[in-house]
Amino acid sequence: MKKRLRLITQAIVLASAMIPLFSADWGLELSNEGGIQDAGEFSLMTDHKETFWMTFPFNRKNTANLAIEGSLYASLPAGSEDLTYFADLDLFRFSASPVNKQGFKFSFDAGRIPMSDATGFILNQKIDGMELRFSFPFGNIDFSSGYTGLLNARSSKSVITADDGIDAVSDDIYAFGSKRVIGKVIIQIPQAIGNIDFVAEGVGQYDLRRYFTSSWQEIIDTAYGTISLSGPMMNKMYYSLTGTYQTGIQELADDGQASENSLLAAARLDLFPAKGNQLFAQFIYSPAPNDFFSGYIPITVQTAGNLFAGGYANLMRASAGWNFNPVKSFNLDFGGKVFMNSGETATQSGTYNATEITGGATIKATSDLRFRFDSSVLLPNSQDLQYETSLKAILEL
Repeated sequence: MKKRLRLITQAIVLASAMIPLFSADWGLELSNEGGIQDAGEFSLMTDHKETFWMTFPFNRKNTANLAIEGSLYASLPAGSEDLTYFADLDLFRFSASPVNKQGFKFSFDAGRIPMSDATGFILNQKIDGMELRFSFPFGNIDFSSGYTGLLNARSSKSVITADDGIDAVSDDIYAFGSKRVIGKVIIQIPQAIGNIDFVAEGVGQYDLRRYFTSSWQEIIDTAYGTISLSGPMMNKMYYSLTGTYQTGIQELADDGQASENSLLAAARLDLFPAKGNQLFAQFIYSPAPNDFFSGYIPITVQTAGNLFAGGYANLMRASAGWNFNPVKSFNLDFGGKVFMNSGETATQSGTYNATEITGGATIKATSDLRFRFDSSVLLPNSQDLQYETSLKAILEL
């Protein structure tokens, strides 16, 4: 009898400890996309993604929780005849807010977490690491650091060197990515001068490939300093100005070294003329390679357009667009970009490069189902017109 009572007591204690798990939130998102593209040759493309996510609160106030997100990917890229598939752990984040006092707050995230810089042109990917956030009466200070070597190379966007590109070309379901340590510190001061919000940020990455293997082609270490000013310009119009300076060193396998200096400047205007309407215009500048500047190299590789395959090095890009959201269930957007070379190089001559026009619409059919239509047209300077159109269905269960 005593043994049975002890077992029942243990079961009750265990059940009590499991109560927070029963309050977990979870869901499944299915995304299926199909479309066509003509970038010199007509081809079909498909993209499929299944994402399962869970959130576990550790207390009733939800000041500490664990979020997990994993995905299965399958796609047929444009121009390819083979279906590619892989799996990834998108998120494994423990979040906590241990201090929340008048005039001071402290919170942190740890695990596999997303990390981005203030501009979006340097860093925008997940890492394995930690982010510390401090809030003071004058503003906020954040510290972040992490490692990229455990990420799946099939989805990692940290492709800086030729060796990183080789790692990314893999048929493995899970292939380890480039081995880099990334760090970031950012200071945000709202209304630092009048209505001007001030942001100062430092970002850096250090290539650890030199310590893991002796058979590498090149190693690149870079650091970025950014200053950003933003605020209201007039009624319903807002501006932002950002400037980033890049410095770094490239080491070649034959012991040669070169500096990696460049900069990226951006100016943007956002206007909200009426409810549900947003107009924007932006100009981006990055210098062409010369005796001092080598070319802009972000940590997270990204193209400057949808069909435009070039990055932000040696680029002047003028863009404008309109977002129209008349009701919650419908959104319409149009945009245009003009790409120009900042200077002539061995592979680029003249100023004008290409023009890209984009348009899309999002329709929320039900609370769980939405559709996204996208289309792009590229008019290159010396090539034939290119186009792409696709339809995506997203179902949340």
